[in-house]
Amino acid sequence: MPKTAPTVALPEGVEIFRAGRHTDDSGTTHEFSEADVQRMAAVYDPAKREAPLTVGHPEHNLPAYGWVKGLRAESGRLLMDTHQVEPQFAEMVRAGRFKKRSASFYPPGHPNNPVSGAWYLRHVANLGAQPPAIAGLADIQFSEGEAAGLVQFSEATPSTNQPSQEQDDMSKELQDKLDAVQRERDELKTAREKAERERDEAKTQVTSFAEQQKKDRHATYVSFAETQIKAGKLLPKDKDMAVATQAALADAEAVSFSEGDTTRKVAPLQWLQSLIADAKPVVSFGEFAPGGGGEGAEAGGAKGKSDAEIDKAAQAYMREKKVSYSEAVSHVTSFTS
Repeated sequence: MPKTAPTVALPEGVEIFRAGRHTDDSGTTHEFSEADVQRMAAVYDPAKREAPLTVGHPEHNLPAYGWVKGLRAESGRLLMDTHQVEPQFAEMVRAGRFKKRSASFYPPGHPNNPVSGAWYLRHVANLGAQPPAIAGLADIQFSEGEAAGLVQFSEATPSTNQPSQEQDDMSKELQDKLDAVQRERDELKTAREKAERERDEAKTQVTSFAEQQKKDRHATYVSFAETQIKAGKLLPKDKDMAVATQAALADAEAVSFSEGDTTRKVAPLQWLQSLIADAKPVVSFGEFAPGGGGEGAEAGGAKGKSDAEIDKAAQAYMREKKVSYSEAVSHVTSFTS
């Protein structure tokens, strides 16, 4: 099974804005105090409107490659924490494909601002060669196994500028990578579902085969017992026990024993069947002469009678004459001239 590449996430505490005088993309200058920055962090609520991570400043905040889950203010700096970031997007940021970032805000009173009396974060744009509205912000610092470093961003109010060709190319490259990953996931899902179906089908076939084998073995044991009863080697009353004993010995391991200078290995089931088949008959099945006299005639003979009928007659004779079952069977089945 192929190894999954480690997930690369954006560091926490990324700086996206700072207090001071800043000029937006349209050339308008704004003055922001530390209190204004604290207000930005305090009013941000993903449940009201969650700001996405974008490439450039798209008009409708799409597509989103991650989300800002929270903001906090420290010494006049606005810091963001992110989540649900596409791994391929994070890899491209790590590789330096998006060295600069620019925050877009809804100004107070904007019709789409969920908190009308404050500046509210709209999105955080990731930029390539295009410079941010605020210069001097540091690149994102990834720290393996340590606390995530900070990133300084510039602030920009809602912009009407279209993304540059380079940003379009990078956005297309990222989307192509995401599409390729999705296709791979779909193929893996299809292969997994196929393997699960084949496994279930194989399990069903194995179960069905095992059940049929069990039925076939039982039929063999019944046939053996009935054959030995007809041969006089087993009494009818012992049929069920003979079948059950054969089934119990079927999976028993073979037993080794010595015969003179040689050693034989025999399965218990084979030994039992040979013992019964090679034994002398315990009863002599025949028929009474029609109209014959004597006790045999009273029993009625064995011709045309089932094992159950013979057993019933033997049980009655055994109780009446106080003899063994074997003697009773011999009596009701022996030929009397």
